[in-house]
Amino acid sequence: MPTLPRTRSASPLPLPAVGTAALDQEGRPPPRVVLDNTVVLSALVFGGPMATRLRRAWRNGFCRPMVCHDTLVDLTRQLGQAPLAFSVAEQQQMLGEYLPYVLKVRVPLAATPGKLEPAGLAFVKLGMAGKAHVLVTSDPSLLAMQASLPFEVMAQEPFLNLLRASAIEPVPLRYRGLATPLDRLR
Repeated sequence: MPTLPRTRSASPLPLPAVGTAALDQEGRPPPRVVLDNTVVLSALVFGGPMATRLRRAWRNGFCRPMVCHDTLVDLTRQLGQAPLAFSVAEQQQMLGEYLPYVLKVRVPLAATPGKLEPAGLAFVKLGMAGKAHVLVTSDPSLLAMQASLPFEVMAQEPFLNLLRASAIEPVPLRYRGLATPLDRLR
């Protein structure tokens, strides 16, 4: 079974098996994941196979996204400004697809690990405070910091490949709880 490390110094954490939404077979919670806002926006707004797979992974409990005050404020700001410029009602609807599944983390004031733009720094601090297993990002400056952080840093596609390798095959939402669409008719 593929694993995600807890931290670089700790033992690996297996990803949950199919059918175990909140805990894996050994009773451990799913891996804690920091999703940068570009990844979250892609999943909520633009869709596509990778976005669908990521949304289903967090909805079904195969990963536990984390947010803090700064990252949530930034996500809300990005939803409301150009080029997206969603109305308040649309923003609430999109956040309603994400926030019920996240772990809220209180990030204390801490020293910064290198030079980053403020948005990238918020994700690093969140990962450190929340003891993340992995940070999923498309930001080259964050990806380049892999060796200096206590958690894995991955692009979205490798992270989804890791989830795919763990045999996650979510059932379409309208068929949740049924083995196949034919079972729905029986």
